[in-house]
Amino acid sequence: MRLSSALGLSVGRSRQRLLVVILLGLGGIFCATGAAVAGPAFHVERVRVIPHANAVEIDASVQLGKEALLQQVLDQGQTLTWVVEAEWREPEPFSFIPGIGVHARREQRWHIRYYPLTNQYAIEDQQGVLTLYAQWSEVVTALSRVRNFVLPLAHGAARGEVALRVYVDSQALPLPLRLRSLLDHWKLESPWTVVPLPR
Repeated sequence: MRLSSALGLSVGRSRQRLLVVILLGLGGIFCATGAAVAGPAFHVERVRVIPHANAVEIDASVQLGKEALLQQVLDQGQTLTWVVEAEWREPEPFSFIPGIGVHARREQRWHIRYYPLTNQYAIEDQQGVLTLYAQWSEVVTALSRVRNFVLPLAHGAARGEVALRVYVDSQALPLPLRLRSLLDHWKLESPWTVVPLPR
C-alpha cells in the first residue's frame, strides 16, 4: 500500500511538473514580445460627438503606443480582438453609481490577423467583412481612427456625458499569451475619455 501510494504521489507530481514545463515553454515562445511593451498605453483623443434624434455619432482619434507589440503577436500567428466601447453616463459625480450611472453602453469588435502566405494583414468587422492591408502602417492608421460610431440614446438624452475607450480583449488571447500579458503588464487598453453630451 505504501509503495502504490508513493507511486501515485510521484505520478501526480510528475504531471504537475509537466504542465508547468508546457506552460513555461509556450510562454517562452512569446518572450520576445516582453521587450516591446515600453511606451504609453492607448489614448483616445479629439472626441467629437454629433447629436441625432435618438443617438449620437462619435468620431475620435486613437494614439497607439504599443503597435510594435501588436505586430509581433500577429506575426506569430495569433488573432487580436480590437474593441471600441462607448457609454452614455450621468454627469459627474453620479456616473459611477451602479444601476443609474450608465444609461447606455455599446461596443464594436474587430478581429485582426496576419496572413504570411500573402504577407497581408486583415481586419474583420462584426459582419464578417474583411479588409486587407499590404503594410502594417496601414493597419495602424485604420486602428487610429474611430468613425461613425453610433451610440443610441433614449429620448434624445438632454443631459450627461459620453465616454469612449479602446482595448485589445486579453480574454480572447491564448492562455500563454494571456499569462504573459499579465506578467509583463501589457495593459493593451486606453483610459476612458469623457466629453459632455451636446445640448
